[in-house]
Amino acid sequence: MLNKKLVNDPLKVADELLDGLVEAYDGECVKVGRRSIVKTSIPHGKVALLVGGGSGHEPIYHGLVGRNLADGAACGDIFAAPTPDIVLEATRAVNRGNGVLYLYGNYAGDVMNFDIGSEDARDEGIDVRTVLIWDDVCSAPPTSKSKRRGVAGLVPIVKLVGAASQTVKSLADLERIALKAVLHTRSVGVSMSPGSIPATGKPTFDIDPNKIGLGMGIHGEPGVAEIPMTTADDLTGKMLDLIFKDFTEDGEVEELRAGDEIIFFVNSLGATTMMECLIALRKAKQLLNARGIRVYDTIVGPLVTCQEMSGLSFSVTKLDAELKGYWNLPCESVCYSKMETPGAVAVSAPAPAAAAVPSGPGLGVNEVHEMLRQVALRIIAAEPILTDADRALGDGDHGLGMQRGMEAVLEALGGRSFATVDEPFTEMGRAMMSSMGGASGVVFGTLFRSAGRELKGRSVLDAAGLAVSLQAAVESIQQRGGAKPGDKTMLDALDPAARRAAEVVSLPLTEALKAVSDAATAGMEASRNLIATMGRAKTLGERSIGHPDAGAVSIAIIFQAMRDYANQ
Repeated sequence: MLNKKLVNDPLKVADELLDGLVEAYDGECVKVGRRSIVKTSIPHGKVALLVGGGSGHEPIYHGLVGRNLADGAACGDIFAAPTPDIVLEATRAVNRGNGVLYLYGNYAGDVMNFDIGSEDARDEGIDVRTVLIWDDVCSAPPTSKSKRRGVAGLVPIVKLVGAASQTVKSLADLERIALKAVLHTRSVGVSMSPGSIPATGKPTFDIDPNKIGLGMGIHGEPGVAEIPMTTADDLTGKMLDLIFKDFTEDGEVEELRAGDEIIFFVNSLGATTMMECLIALRKAKQLLNARGIRVYDTIVGPLVTCQEMSGLSFSVTKLDAELKGYWNLPCESVCYSKMETPGAVAVSAPAPAAAAVPSGPGLGVNEVHEMLRQVALRIIAAEPILTDADRALGDGDHGLGMQRGMEAVLEALGGRSFATVDEPFTEMGRAMMSSMGGASGVVFGTLFRSAGRELKGRSVLDAAGLAVSLQAAVESIQQRGGAKPGDKTMLDALDPAARRAAEVVSLPLTEALKAVSDAATAGMEASRNLIATMGRAKTLGERSIGHPDAGAVSIAIIFQAMRDYANQ
């Protein structure tokens, strides 16, 4: 029986799903070359992390590109390795001059294709190293770990290595941490029914309806045995026993003992419901607690899938102090996101000093807080300039309205502490909307509230975050007020600023803000030559030519203040 798929051309699903995935990233990632996906913001000098593998297992691998995760992914066809040219195009795109680490599952096709891609990359002067993921304990004994398959353990492994890649100074150091993460991760999978390949619609394997494939891979590869269909509790015990046994028999890693801390991942292979995963998780926690093993963090859900395959897998990652530090760093992607572990100190995000001094490729929470205070102070000081600008075209109240709004911002931000960079932006938007009144309160409040929505949960404002925030602000303001660039409104400064921000996402925030500020100022100056078609000034017609829009002047001053703070 063929499995129904909602697709277009079955031979083009890998390309079309990748296009859709790029859309799901909302500007955080872009498609590169034939079939690669890469972050829009990778700092210069960073040791890059490239993952990859066949499509059809969504949301991995290419769903693990994101904040504090992988920098890019090379994507193959359905259940097929990416070809060497795809690997090379992805390597070029993520390389920032300090080497690239390949991290992917141990399958013959992937190994051969990535090896050729690495050879081509080295010919171009790019330093490349490879770490293979081989967490499937059922595919080979501990004495032959290098022959094992890579399965769902790739999720915690990529998360750990992605965090480490934010701070390590050398490719060799990242390779060391990746090897440790792989060594400390073990997985067991089971399957009750097959998936299918879209091009054929046929099942990937056959299994008796009354049997469970124990140790089957994410493509349906044979495992250690077929066992009778059983209960969730019984199967959970059998799967955990295999993981415990492997840690015990492997001389390169210590066995799991009472007091050890682990990451525990219950993965659905696609068709297994969250209900079933949670029932298994419940029993697993009981068994782990009985052994005195502490689950430091839990992952559950369909992250490493095989189309509509029915089955699940358990992955255990044993933590030490170093790995725990990397685990604590927040991350965000289409596949997997986590907030900072309560009470944890992220190794790559030291507590900010009392003085908020900009450093590195972005601004931390305290720095963003202070930057927005400086914006408010700059606008308050510019009240006479804004009043004169508005008097030439309107009723002259724009300066006083902006002054009133920014005074409310200072009150809202004063004496506050914030956990993430979105919070001061959101608070600023609320203060302006509630204090200014009129159209200016709405549009300028929307500017900062939109930024808050786009930056939600982030600990750093970087150039990529600035770009997506400004684009969202432009779209929201156009939707609310009906204005568009060219109508002689604040959009005539904001829109070119947003467009320029999208062009400089790979730069440090200090440089990006310089470029954005210049674009906003140029847009404001260009508004002098426009005829007003919106707001009170629209009645002036050609008499509005020669004067800049007051809202555009405010936008230019806002970005000048942000630039000056970041570059002080």
